[in-house]
Amino acid sequence: MIKKRLEKLRSVMKEKGVDAYIVNGSDPHNSEYPPLRWKTRSWVTGFTGSAGTVVVTRDKAGLWTDSRYFLQAEEELQGSGITLFRMGLSGVPPYGEWLKQSLYDTQIVSSDAFTTTLEEHEKLERELSGKGIRYVPGEDLLDSIWDDRPSLPQEEIFQLDTKYCGKDRKTKLNEIRAVMEGEKAGLFLVSSLSDIAWVLNLRGSDVPYNPLFLAYLLIGKENAVLFTGIEKVSAELKDILFEDGIQVQPYQSVQKYIEECDADRVLFSPQSTSVGMASLFHGKWQVVKKPDCTVEMKAVKNQVELAGVRNAMKKDGAALVKFMKWLEEQWPVPGLDEILAAEKLTKMRSMQDGFMGPSFETIAGFNDHGAIVHYAAKPESAYVLDRPGFLLLDSGGQYLDGTTDITRVIPVGGKRDSNVKRDYTLVLKGHIDLARIQFPEGTTGIQLDAVARRSLWMEGKNYLHGTGHGVGHFLTVHEGPESISTRQPSTPLKPGMIISDEPGLYREGKYGIRIENLFTVVEAERTEFGQFYSFETLTLAPYERSLIDTSLLTEAQLKWVNEYHEKVYVLLSPLLTKDEREWLKSKTEALK
Repeated sequence: MIKKRLEKLRSVMKEKGVDAYIVNGSDPHNSEYPPLRWKTRSWVTGFTGSAGTVVVTRDKAGLWTDSRYFLQAEEELQGSGITLFRMGLSGVPPYGEWLKQSLYDTQIVSSDAFTTTLEEHEKLERELSGKGIRYVPGEDLLDSIWDDRPSLPQEEIFQLDTKYCGKDRKTKLNEIRAVMEGEKAGLFLVSSLSDIAWVLNLRGSDVPYNPLFLAYLLIGKENAVLFTGIEKVSAELKDILFEDGIQVQPYQSVQKYIEECDADRVLFSPQSTSVGMASLFHGKWQVVKKPDCTVEMKAVKNQVELAGVRNAMKKDGAALVKFMKWLEEQWPVPGLDEILAAEKLTKMRSMQDGFMGPSFETIAGFNDHGAIVHYAAKPESAYVLDRPGFLLLDSGGQYLDGTTDITRVIPVGGKRDSNVKRDYTLVLKGHIDLARIQFPEGTTGIQLDAVARRSLWMEGKNYLHGTGHGVGHFLTVHEGPESISTRQPSTPLKPGMIISDEPGLYREGKYGIRIENLFTVVEAERTEFGQFYSFETLTLAPYERSLIDTSLLTEAQLKWVNEYHEKVYVLLSPLLTKDEREWLKSKTEALK
Protein backbone atom coordinates (compact mmCIF):
# COMPACT_ATOMS: atom_id res chain seq x y z
CA MET A 1 0.00 0.00 0.00
CA ILE A 2 2.76 2.47 0.96
CA LYS A 3 4.74 1.68 -2.18
CA LYS A 4 1.65 2.37 -4.33
CA ARG A 5 1.09 5.69 -2.58
CA LEU A 6 4.69 6.66 -3.24
CA GLU A 7 4.27 5.72 -6.90
CA LYS A 8 1.19 7.94 -7.17
CA LEU A 9 2.99 10.80 -5.47
CA ARG A 10 5.97 10.49 -7.80
CA SER A 11 3.62 10.52 -10.77
CA VAL A 12 2.07 13.81 -9.62
CA MET A 13 5.55 15.20 -8.87
CA LYS A 14 6.63 14.44 -12.44
CA GLU A 15 3.49 16.06 -13.82
CA LYS A 16 4.10 19.22 -11.74
CA GLY A 17 7.83 19.38 -12.44
CA VAL A 18 8.80 18.69 -8.82
CA ASP A 19 12.01 16.71 -8.21
CA ALA A 20 11.66 16.31 -4.43
CA TYR A 21 8.62 16.71 -2.20
CA ILE A 22 8.65 17.29 1.56
CA VAL A 23 5.88 16.07 3.86
CA ASN A 24 6.22 17.44 7.39
CA GLY A 25 3.07 15.81 8.79
CA SER A 26 1.70 19.07 10.18
CA ASP A 27 -1.35 21.20 9.47
CA PRO A 28 -1.67 24.87 8.46
CA HIS A 29 -1.08 25.83 12.11
CA ASN A 30 2.17 23.91 12.71
CA SER A 31 0.43 21.65 15.23
CA GLU A 32 2.32 18.76 16.78
CA TYR A 33 -0.89 16.72 16.74
CA PRO A 34 -2.88 17.73 13.63
CA PRO A 35 -6.51 16.91 12.75
CA LEU A 36 -6.95 13.66 10.82
CA ARG A 37 -7.03 15.49 7.50
CA TRP A 38 -3.36 16.38 7.92
CA LYS A 39 -2.01 13.06 9.15
CA THR A 40 0.05 13.17 5.97
CA ARG A 41 3.27 11.72 7.36
CA SER A 42 1.46 8.60 8.49
CA TRP A 43 -0.49 8.27 5.23
CA VAL A 44 2.64 8.46 3.07
CA THR A 45 4.92 6.23 5.15
CA GLY A 46 2.89 4.13 7.61
CA PHE A 47 4.91 5.65 10.45
CA THR A 48 2.53 6.72 13.22
CA GLY A 49 4.87 8.75 15.45
CA SER A 50 4.13 12.41 16.19
CA ALA A 51 7.40 13.84 14.85
CA GLY A 52 9.33 13.40 11.64
CA THR A 53 9.91 14.76 8.15
CA VAL A 54 9.44 12.77 4.95
CA VAL A 55 11.34 13.55 1.75
CA VAL A 56 10.42 11.85 -1.51
CA THR A 57 12.48 12.17 -4.69
CA ARG A 58 11.91 10.49 -8.06
CA ASP A 59 13.78 7.37 -6.91
CA LYS A 60 14.34 7.63 -3.14
CA ALA A 61 12.40 8.31 0.04
CA GLY A 62 13.51 9.00 3.60
CA LEU A 63 12.03 9.65 7.03
CA TRP A 64 13.92 11.80 9.53
CA THR A 65 12.82 11.34 13.14
CA ASP A 66 14.27 11.67 16.64
CA SER A 67 15.39 9.13 19.22
CA ARG A 68 11.93 8.73 20.77
CA TYR A 69 10.83 6.91 17.62
CA PHE A 70 13.90 5.02 16.37
CA LEU A 71 12.62 1.55 17.25
CA GLN A 72 9.02 2.30 16.31
CA ALA A 73 9.98 3.78 12.95
CA GLU A 74 12.28 0.85 12.16
CA GLU A 75 9.37 -1.54 12.67
CA GLU A 76 6.73 0.51 10.85
CA LEU A 77 8.87 1.30 7.80
CA GLN A 78 9.75 -2.33 7.06
CA GLY A 79 9.02 -3.19 3.44
CA SER A 80 8.06 0.38 2.51
CA GLY A 81 11.24 1.24 0.62
CA ILE A 82 11.64 4.29 2.86
CA THR A 83 15.02 4.81 4.54
CA LEU A 84 15.08 5.73 8.22
CA PHE A 85 17.42 8.58 9.15
CA ARG A 86 18.05 8.69 12.91
CA MET A 87 18.32 12.39 13.70
CA GLY A 88 21.02 13.44 16.10
CA LEU A 89 23.30 10.44 15.54
CA SER A 90 26.80 10.85 14.19
CA GLY A 91 27.01 10.59 10.42
CA VAL A 92 23.29 11.13 9.82
CA PRO A 93 22.82 14.12 7.49
CA PRO A 94 19.90 16.54 8.02
CA TYR A 95 17.37 16.23 5.23
CA GLY A 96 18.51 19.56 3.73
CA GLU A 97 22.05 18.23 3.39
CA TRP A 98 20.71 14.94 2.01
CA LEU A 99 18.76 16.86 -0.65
CA LYS A 100 21.92 18.72 -1.65
CA GLN A 101 23.67 15.38 -2.09
CA SER A 102 20.75 13.79 -3.97
CA LEU A 103 19.72 16.55 -6.40
CA TYR A 104 21.35 18.49 -9.21
CA ASP A 105 21.55 22.22 -9.96
CA THR A 106 18.25 23.82 -11.03
CA GLN A 107 16.14 20.92 -9.72
CA ILE A 108 13.06 21.87 -7.69
CA VAL A 109 12.07 20.97 -4.13
CA SER A 110 8.52 21.64 -3.04
CA SER A 111 6.06 21.19 -0.18
CA ASP A 112 2.55 22.30 0.72
CA ALA A 113 2.84 26.08 1.17
CA PHE A 114 0.08 26.09 3.79
CA THR A 115 1.73 23.47 6.01
CA THR A 116 5.27 24.84 5.65
CA THR A 117 6.19 27.53 8.14
CA LEU A 118 8.19 30.58 7.17
CA GLU A 119 10.97 29.41 9.48
CA GLU A 120 11.18 26.01 7.77
CA HIS A 121 11.10 27.61 4.33
CA GLU A 122 13.80 30.17 5.04
CA LYS A 123 16.09 27.59 6.64
CA LEU A 124 15.86 25.12 3.78
CA GLU A 125 16.11 27.85 1.18
CA ARG A 126 19.43 28.93 2.69
CA GLU A 127 20.70 25.35 2.81
CA LEU A 128 19.87 24.64 -0.84
CA SER A 129 20.71 27.96 -2.43
CA GLY A 130 24.45 27.36 -2.55
CA LYS A 131 23.98 24.53 -5.01
CA GLY A 132 21.40 26.24 -7.16
CA ILE A 133 18.56 23.95 -6.07
CA ARG A 134 15.26 25.84 -5.91
CA TYR A 135 12.86 25.42 -3.01
CA VAL A 136 9.35 26.45 -4.05
CA PRO A 137 6.51 25.65 -1.63
CA GLY A 138 3.30 25.22 -3.60
CA GLU A 139 0.36 22.83 -3.90
CA ASP A 140 -0.66 20.05 -1.57
CA LEU A 141 0.24 17.19 -3.91
CA LEU A 142 -1.37 14.58 -1.69
CA ASP A 143 -4.85 16.03 -2.17
CA SER A 144 -5.26 14.56 -5.65
CA ILE A 145 -4.14 11.04 -4.69
CA TRP A 146 -5.64 10.65 -1.17
CA ASP A 147 -9.09 9.40 -2.24
CA ASP A 148 -10.68 9.01 1.20
CA ARG A 149 -8.97 11.97 2.82
CA PRO A 150 -10.83 13.13 5.96
CA SER A 151 -12.73 16.41 5.70
CA LEU A 152 -12.30 19.42 7.99
CA PRO A 153 -13.37 18.63 11.58
CA GLN A 154 -16.71 20.08 12.68
CA GLU A 155 -16.75 19.60 16.45
CA GLU A 156 -18.47 22.21 18.62
CA ILE A 157 -16.48 24.96 20.31
CA PHE A 158 -17.19 25.69 23.98
CA GLN A 159 -16.25 28.41 26.43
CA LEU A 160 -13.89 27.83 29.37
CA ASP A 161 -15.16 29.63 32.45
CA THR A 162 -12.87 32.27 33.97
CA LYS A 163 -13.06 30.34 37.25
CA TYR A 164 -10.68 27.90 35.52
CA CYS A 165 -8.53 30.28 33.47
CA GLY A 166 -8.37 33.26 35.82
CA LYS A 167 -8.34 36.00 33.17
CA ASP A 168 -11.06 37.06 30.73
CA ARG A 169 -10.46 37.35 27.00
CA LYS A 170 -10.88 41.15 26.96
CA THR A 171 -7.98 41.50 29.37
CA LYS A 172 -5.82 39.16 27.30
CA LEU A 173 -6.65 41.02 24.09
CA ASN A 174 -5.76 44.34 25.71
CA GLU A 175 -2.39 42.93 26.83
CA ILE A 176 -1.74 41.71 23.29
CA ARG A 177 -2.71 45.10 21.84
CA ALA A 178 -0.18 46.75 24.12
CA VAL A 179 2.51 44.57 22.49
CA MET A 180 1.11 45.44 19.05
CA GLU A 181 1.28 49.14 19.88
CA GLY A 182 4.92 48.74 20.85
CA GLU A 183 5.56 47.23 17.42
CA LYS A 184 3.37 49.87 15.74
CA ALA A 185 1.33 47.00 14.28
CA GLY A 186 -2.31 47.40 13.31
CA LEU A 187 -2.90 43.66 12.89
CA PHE A 188 -1.65 40.53 14.60
CA LEU A 189 -2.19 37.16 12.93
CA VAL A 190 -2.34 34.20 15.28
CA SER A 191 -2.10 30.80 13.58
CA SER A 192 -1.26 28.54 16.54
CA LEU A 193 -4.38 26.65 17.66
CA SER A 194 -3.35 26.47 21.31
CA ASP A 195 -2.63 30.21 21.38
CA ILE A 196 -6.02 31.00 19.85
CA ALA A 197 -7.78 28.77 22.38
CA TRP A 198 -5.87 30.41 25.24
CA VAL A 199 -6.47 34.01 24.12
CA LEU A 200 -10.21 33.53 23.67
CA ASN A 201 -10.82 31.14 26.60
CA LEU A 202 -12.37 28.69 24.16
CA ARG A 203 -11.82 24.99 23.73
CA GLY A 204 -12.83 22.35 21.18
CA SER A 205 -12.19 18.77 20.13
CA ASP A 206 -10.99 18.91 16.53
CA VAL A 207 -7.71 17.23 17.47
CA PRO A 208 -7.43 13.94 19.39
CA TYR A 209 -6.22 14.44 22.98
CA ASN A 210 -6.01 18.24 22.54
CA PRO A 211 -8.92 20.57 23.43
CA LEU A 212 -8.36 22.65 20.31
CA PHE A 213 -10.34 23.79 17.29
CA LEU A 214 -9.28 24.68 13.75
CA ALA A 215 -9.05 28.46 13.42
CA TYR A 216 -7.11 31.61 12.63
CA LEU A 217 -7.34 34.74 14.76
CA LEU A 218 -6.76 38.22 13.36
CA ILE A 219 -6.46 40.83 16.10
CA GLY A 220 -6.89 44.50 15.21
CA LYS A 221 -6.48 47.65 17.29
CA GLU A 222 -10.10 47.60 18.46
CA ASN A 223 -11.66 44.35 17.30
CA ALA A 224 -10.75 40.82 16.28
CA VAL A 225 -11.95 38.19 13.83
CA LEU A 226 -12.06 34.47 14.57
CA PHE A 227 -11.98 32.36 11.42
CA THR A 228 -13.40 28.91 12.16
CA GLY A 229 -16.27 26.65 11.20
CA ILE A 230 -19.40 28.80 11.54
CA GLU A 231 -21.53 25.77 12.45
CA LYS A 232 -19.14 24.98 15.33
CA VAL A 233 -20.06 28.18 17.21
CA SER A 234 -23.51 28.37 18.79
CA ALA A 235 -25.62 31.52 18.33
CA GLU A 236 -25.26 32.21 22.06
CA LEU A 237 -21.46 31.99 21.93
CA LYS A 238 -21.33 34.19 18.82
CA ASP A 239 -23.25 36.86 20.71
CA ILE A 240 -20.92 36.60 23.71
CA LEU A 241 -17.86 36.91 21.47
CA PHE A 242 -19.41 39.83 19.59
CA GLU A 243 -19.92 41.69 22.87
CA ASP A 244 -16.19 41.27 23.47
CA GLY A 245 -15.38 42.74 20.05
CA ILE A 246 -14.82 39.43 18.24
CA GLN A 247 -16.52 38.54 14.96
CA VAL A 248 -16.82 34.95 13.77
CA GLN A 249 -16.15 34.27 10.08
CA PRO A 250 -15.85 30.99 8.09
CA TYR A 251 -12.45 29.26 8.41
CA GLN A 252 -11.81 29.23 4.67
CA SER A 253 -12.64 32.93 4.24
CA VAL A 254 -9.45 34.12 5.95
CA GLN A 255 -7.54 34.50 2.70
CA LYS A 256 -10.24 36.60 1.03
CA TYR A 257 -10.65 38.69 4.19
CA ILE A 258 -6.95 39.55 4.31
CA GLU A 259 -6.87 40.34 0.60
CA GLU A 260 -9.72 42.83 1.09
CA CYS A 261 -8.24 44.44 4.22
CA ASP A 262 -6.70 47.89 4.05
CA ALA A 263 -2.94 47.47 4.08
CA ASP A 264 -1.34 47.98 7.47
CA ARG A 265 1.65 46.94 9.54
CA VAL A 266 1.08 43.28 10.42
CA LEU A 267 2.75 41.17 13.08
CA PHE A 268 3.10 37.37 12.89
CA SER A 269 5.45 34.57 13.89
CA PRO A 270 7.75 32.75 11.43
CA GLN A 271 7.50 29.68 13.70
CA SER A 272 3.72 29.26 13.39
CA THR A 273 2.74 31.13 10.22
CA SER A 274 2.73 29.23 6.95
CA VAL A 275 4.36 30.41 3.75
CA GLY A 276 0.91 30.42 2.18
CA MET A 277 -0.57 32.72 4.81
CA ALA A 278 2.47 35.01 4.88
CA SER A 279 2.26 35.42 1.09
CA LEU A 280 -1.13 37.11 1.50
CA PHE A 281 0.64 40.07 3.12
CA HIS A 282 2.53 41.40 0.13
CA GLY A 283 2.85 44.65 -1.74
CA LYS A 284 1.86 47.57 0.49
CA TRP A 285 1.82 45.56 3.72
CA GLN A 286 4.57 46.17 6.24
CA VAL A 287 5.50 42.88 7.89
CA VAL A 288 7.00 42.38 11.35
CA LYS A 289 8.19 38.83 11.93
CA LYS A 290 8.54 38.00 15.63
CA PRO A 291 7.68 35.06 17.89
CA ASP A 292 4.05 35.22 19.04
CA CYS A 293 3.86 37.17 22.31
CA THR A 294 1.00 34.83 23.25
CA VAL A 295 3.40 31.89 23.55
CA GLU A 296 5.13 33.22 26.65
CA MET A 297 1.95 34.79 28.03
CA LYS A 298 0.32 31.36 27.86
CA ALA A 299 3.34 29.59 29.33
CA VAL A 300 3.36 31.66 32.53
CA LYS A 301 0.31 30.39 34.42
CA ASN A 302 -1.59 32.71 36.73
CA GLN A 303 -2.53 31.73 40.30
CA VAL A 304 -6.01 30.53 39.31
CA GLU A 305 -4.55 28.25 36.64
CA LEU A 306 -1.91 26.89 39.03
CA ALA A 307 -4.52 26.23 41.71
CA GLY A 308 -6.54 24.33 39.12
CA VAL A 309 -3.55 22.26 38.06
CA ARG A 310 -2.82 21.36 41.70
CA ASN A 311 -6.41 20.20 42.04
CA ALA A 312 -6.23 18.23 38.79
CA MET A 313 -3.07 16.53 40.07
CA LYS A 314 -4.91 15.26 43.14
CA LYS A 315 -7.66 13.75 41.02
CA ASP A 316 -5.17 12.31 38.57
CA GLY A 317 -2.99 10.88 41.34
CA ALA A 318 -6.02 9.25 42.98
CA ALA A 319 -6.96 7.61 39.67
CA LEU A 320 -3.43 6.28 39.19
CA VAL A 321 -3.29 4.92 42.73
CA LYS A 322 -6.58 3.10 42.16
CA PHE A 323 -5.17 1.60 38.96
CA MET A 324 -1.86 0.55 40.54
CA LYS A 325 -3.64 -1.10 43.47
CA TRP A 326 -6.05 -2.87 41.13
CA LEU A 327 -3.26 -4.20 38.91
CA GLU A 328 -1.17 -5.41 41.83
CA GLU A 329 -4.02 -7.15 43.64
CA GLN A 330 -5.91 -8.52 40.63
CA TRP A 331 -2.96 -9.78 38.58
CA PRO A 332 -3.03 -11.96 36.60
CA VAL A 333 -6.13 -10.58 34.87
CA PRO A 334 -7.17 -12.93 32.03
CA GLY A 335 -6.56 -11.33 28.64
CA LEU A 336 -5.21 -8.07 30.08
CA ASP A 337 -2.89 -6.58 27.47
CA GLU A 338 -1.21 -3.19 27.08
CA ILE A 339 -4.25 -1.69 25.34
CA LEU A 340 -6.74 -2.91 27.93
CA ALA A 341 -4.48 -1.72 30.75
CA ALA A 342 -4.46 1.78 29.22
CA GLU A 343 -8.25 1.67 28.84
CA LYS A 344 -8.63 0.63 32.47
CA LEU A 345 -6.58 3.61 33.62
CA THR A 346 -8.62 5.95 31.40
CA LYS A 347 -11.82 4.56 32.91
CA MET A 348 -10.53 5.31 36.41
CA ARG A 349 -9.61 8.84 35.35
CA SER A 350 -13.06 9.29 33.82
CA MET A 351 -14.61 8.88 37.27
CA GLN A 352 -12.88 12.06 38.40
CA ASP A 353 -14.69 15.40 38.34
CA GLY A 354 -14.00 17.55 35.27
CA PHE A 355 -12.23 14.81 33.28
CA MET A 356 -12.34 15.58 29.55
CA GLY A 357 -10.23 12.71 28.18
CA PRO A 358 -6.58 11.56 27.98
CA SER A 359 -3.99 14.25 27.24
CA PHE A 360 -2.19 11.94 24.78
CA GLU A 361 -2.27 8.32 23.68
CA THR A 362 -1.21 6.31 26.73
CA ILE A 363 2.18 4.64 26.43
CA ALA A 364 1.86 1.27 28.13
CA GLY A 365 5.03 -0.65 27.29
CA PHE A 366 5.48 -4.06 28.90
CA ASN A 367 9.03 -5.45 29.17
CA ASP A 368 10.94 -4.77 25.93
CA HIS A 369 8.12 -2.59 24.59
CA GLY A 370 9.03 -0.17 27.39
CA ALA A 371 12.36 0.40 25.62
CA ILE A 372 10.47 1.97 22.69
CA VAL A 373 10.39 5.52 24.01
CA HIS A 374 7.07 6.60 22.47
CA TYR A 375 5.59 3.14 22.06
CA ALA A 376 2.00 2.86 20.80
CA ALA A 377 0.36 -0.53 21.35
CA LYS A 378 -1.57 -2.06 18.44
CA PRO A 379 -4.08 -4.94 18.67
CA GLU A 380 -1.90 -7.22 16.55
CA SER A 381 1.25 -6.69 18.61
CA ALA A 382 0.16 -5.68 22.13
CA TYR A 383 1.70 -7.83 24.86
CA VAL A 384 -0.55 -9.63 27.32
CA LEU A 385 0.50 -8.99 30.92
CA ASP A 386 0.42 -12.71 31.71
CA ARG A 387 3.93 -13.09 33.09
CA PRO A 388 6.10 -11.22 35.57
CA GLY A 389 7.71 -8.12 34.13
CA PHE A 390 7.85 -4.35 34.13
CA LEU A 391 5.23 -1.98 32.76
CA LEU A 392 6.34 1.51 31.72
CA LEU A 393 3.18 3.62 31.96
CA ASP A 394 3.32 7.15 30.54
CA SER A 395 -0.12 8.76 30.59
CA GLY A 396 -2.05 11.91 31.33
CA GLY A 397 -5.45 13.47 31.59
CA GLN A 398 -7.24 16.57 30.38
CA TYR A 399 -9.34 18.17 33.11
CA LEU A 400 -11.23 21.45 33.00
CA ASP A 401 -8.82 22.72 35.63
CA GLY A 402 -5.56 21.41 34.17
CA THR A 403 -3.50 19.01 32.07
CA THR A 404 -1.47 16.14 33.56
CA ASP A 405 1.40 13.97 32.34
CA ILE A 406 3.03 11.30 34.50
CA THR A 407 5.29 8.28 33.99
CA ARG A 408 5.82 5.42 36.40
CA VAL A 409 7.38 1.97 36.11
CA ILE A 410 5.24 -0.75 37.68
CA PRO A 411 6.52 -4.25 38.50
CA VAL A 412 3.94 -6.79 37.35
CA GLY A 413 3.55 -10.09 39.12
CA GLY A 414 6.08 -9.33 41.82
CA LYS A 415 8.89 -9.13 39.25
CA ARG A 416 12.18 -7.84 40.69
CA ASP A 417 15.62 -7.73 39.14
CA SER A 418 18.89 -6.31 40.51
CA ASN A 419 19.83 -4.75 37.15
CA VAL A 420 16.44 -3.07 36.83
CA LYS A 421 16.67 -1.90 40.43
CA ARG A 422 20.01 -0.22 39.83
CA ASP A 423 18.84 1.37 36.58
CA TYR A 424 15.62 2.56 38.21
CA THR A 425 17.50 4.11 41.13
CA LEU A 426 19.99 5.90 38.86
CA VAL A 427 17.10 7.41 36.89
CA LEU A 428 15.37 8.35 40.13
CA LYS A 429 18.54 10.05 41.41
CA GLY A 430 18.63 12.29 38.34
CA HIS A 431 14.89 12.94 38.66
CA ILE A 432 15.35 14.02 42.29
CA ASP A 433 18.46 16.10 41.60
CA LEU A 434 16.53 18.18 39.08
CA ALA A 435 13.57 18.48 41.45
CA ARG A 436 15.86 19.84 44.19
CA ILE A 437 17.87 22.28 42.12
CA GLN A 438 17.94 26.01 42.88
CA PHE A 439 19.00 28.31 40.05
CA PRO A 440 19.43 32.02 39.33
CA GLU A 441 17.00 34.13 37.34
CA GLY A 442 17.74 33.89 33.62
CA THR A 443 18.68 30.20 33.73
CA THR A 444 17.55 28.19 30.71
CA GLY A 445 16.62 24.54 30.36
CA ILE A 446 19.79 23.65 28.49
CA GLN A 447 21.78 24.72 31.56
CA LEU A 448 19.80 22.34 33.81
CA ASP A 449 19.64 19.31 31.52
CA ALA A 450 22.90 17.78 32.76
CA VAL A 451 21.64 17.84 36.35
CA ALA A 452 19.15 15.06 35.53
CA ARG A 453 21.77 13.05 33.60
CA ARG A 454 24.71 13.23 35.98
CA SER A 455 24.05 9.99 37.89
CA LEU A 456 23.62 8.10 34.62
CA TRP A 457 26.64 9.71 32.99
CA MET A 458 28.84 8.75 35.93
CA GLU A 459 28.16 5.10 35.03
CA GLY A 460 28.46 5.57 31.27
CA LYS A 461 24.70 5.58 30.67
CA ASN A 462 22.45 8.08 28.92
CA TYR A 463 19.12 8.72 27.21
CA LEU A 464 18.68 10.50 23.89
CA HIS A 465 15.40 12.37 24.41
CA GLY A 466 14.90 15.68 26.19
CA THR A 467 14.50 15.86 29.95
CA GLY A 468 11.54 18.21 30.16
CA HIS A 469 8.84 19.93 28.12
CA GLY A 470 6.35 22.66 28.91
CA VAL A 471 2.73 21.71 29.62
CA GLY A 472 -0.41 23.75 28.95
CA HIS A 473 -3.39 24.52 31.16
CA PHE A 474 -6.19 22.34 29.76
CA LEU A 475 -4.35 22.68 26.47
CA THR A 476 -1.55 20.75 24.76
CA VAL A 477 0.59 18.41 26.83
CA HIS A 478 3.67 19.65 24.93
CA GLU A 479 3.93 23.43 25.13
CA GLY A 480 6.67 25.97 24.56
CA PRO A 481 8.73 27.97 24.76
CA GLU A 482 10.33 26.38 27.84
CA SER A 483 12.09 23.03 27.79
CA ILE A 484 14.88 21.15 29.52
CA SER A 485 17.06 19.51 26.91
CA THR A 486 20.35 19.74 25.05
CA ARG A 487 18.76 21.68 22.20
CA GLN A 488 19.14 25.37 21.41
CA PRO A 489 17.59 27.90 21.51
CA SER A 490 16.54 27.67 25.12
CA THR A 491 14.16 30.03 26.94
CA PRO A 492 14.76 31.33 30.48
CA LEU A 493 12.55 29.62 33.04
CA LYS A 494 10.08 31.91 34.80
CA PRO A 495 7.76 31.54 37.80
CA GLY A 496 4.42 30.08 36.73
CA MET A 497 5.81 27.94 33.91
CA ILE A 498 4.92 24.24 34.13
CA ILE A 499 7.55 21.78 32.93
CA SER A 500 8.22 18.06 33.12
CA ASP A 501 11.12 16.17 34.72
CA GLU A 502 11.51 12.84 32.93
CA PRO A 503 14.93 11.24 32.71
CA GLY A 504 15.03 7.66 31.47
CA LEU A 505 17.13 4.62 30.56
CA TYR A 506 16.28 2.10 27.85
CA ARG A 507 17.67 -1.36 27.23
CA GLU A 508 16.61 -2.53 23.79
CA GLY A 509 14.97 -5.95 23.87
CA LYS A 510 14.65 -5.88 27.68
CA TYR A 511 12.87 -2.97 29.38
CA GLY A 512 12.56 0.79 29.67
CA ILE A 513 12.77 3.05 32.72
CA ARG A 514 11.34 6.57 32.80
CA ILE A 515 10.12 8.56 35.79
CA GLU A 516 8.15 11.74 35.19
CA ASN A 517 6.63 14.46 37.34
CA LEU A 518 5.47 17.96 36.45
CA PHE A 519 6.90 21.03 38.18
CA THR A 520 6.09 24.69 38.31
CA VAL A 521 8.81 27.28 38.65
CA VAL A 522 8.60 29.28 41.91
CA GLU A 523 10.61 32.04 43.54
CA ALA A 524 13.17 30.78 46.05
CA GLU A 525 15.49 33.28 47.71
CA ARG A 526 16.97 36.63 46.80
CA THR A 527 20.63 37.00 47.73
CA GLU A 528 23.38 39.47 47.02
CA PHE A 529 23.83 37.51 43.78
CA GLY A 530 20.26 38.09 42.63
CA GLN A 531 16.91 36.30 42.52
CA PHE A 532 16.90 32.50 42.64
CA TYR A 533 14.17 30.10 41.54
CA SER A 534 13.34 26.48 42.34
CA PHE A 535 10.74 23.89 41.40
CA GLU A 536 7.49 22.95 43.14
CA THR A 537 6.54 19.37 42.31
CA LEU A 538 2.91 19.19 41.19
CA THR A 539 2.47 15.50 40.32
CA LEU A 540 1.20 13.21 43.07
CA ALA A 541 1.81 9.47 42.83
CA PRO A 542 4.17 7.05 44.59
CA TYR A 543 7.43 5.83 43.13
CA GLU A 544 8.08 2.09 43.20
CA ARG A 545 9.70 1.55 46.60
CA SER A 546 10.68 -2.04 45.79
CA LEU A 547 12.87 -0.82 42.91
CA ILE A 548 14.75 1.79 44.93
CA ASP A 549 18.22 0.81 46.10
CA THR A 550 18.61 3.17 49.04
CA SER A 551 22.35 2.47 49.24
CA LEU A 552 22.71 4.48 46.01
CA LEU A 553 20.83 7.50 47.33
CA THR A 554 22.47 10.38 49.14
CA GLU A 555 21.02 11.49 52.45
CA ALA A 556 19.45 14.51 50.73
CA GLN A 557 17.91 12.36 47.98
CA LEU A 558 16.49 9.91 50.52
CA LYS A 559 15.02 12.78 52.54
CA TRP A 560 13.43 14.23 49.41
CA VAL A 561 11.75 10.91 48.48
CA ASN A 562 10.36 10.44 51.96
CA GLU A 563 9.01 13.98 52.12
CA TYR A 564 7.46 13.60 48.67
CA HIS A 565 5.81 10.33 49.61
CA GLU A 566 4.44 11.88 52.77
CA LYS A 567 2.95 14.71 50.68
CA VAL A 568 1.43 12.18 48.26
CA TYR A 569 -0.27 10.32 51.09
CA VAL A 570 -1.60 13.43 52.84
CA LEU A 571 -3.04 15.01 49.67
CA LEU A 572 -4.46 11.86 48.05
CA SER A 573 -5.91 10.13 51.11
CA PRO A 574 -9.14 12.18 51.18
CA LEU A 575 -9.95 11.00 47.65
CA LEU A 576 -9.49 7.28 48.44
CA THR A 577 -11.41 4.53 50.16
CA LYS A 578 -10.15 3.01 53.39
CA ASP A 579 -8.58 0.04 51.56
CA GLU A 580 -6.96 2.34 49.03
CA ARG A 581 -5.56 4.54 51.79
CA GLU A 582 -4.05 1.50 53.50
CA TRP A 583 -2.51 0.38 50.21
CA LEU A 584 -1.09 3.86 49.56
CA LYS A 585 0.25 4.01 53.11
CA SER A 586 2.32 0.90 52.46
CA LYS A 587 3.64 2.41 49.20
CA THR A 588 4.66 5.68 50.83
CA GLU A 589 6.28 4.45 54.04
CA ALA A 590 9.59 6.11 54.78
CA LEU A 591 12.63 4.52 53.21
CA LYS A 592 15.68 3.91 55.37
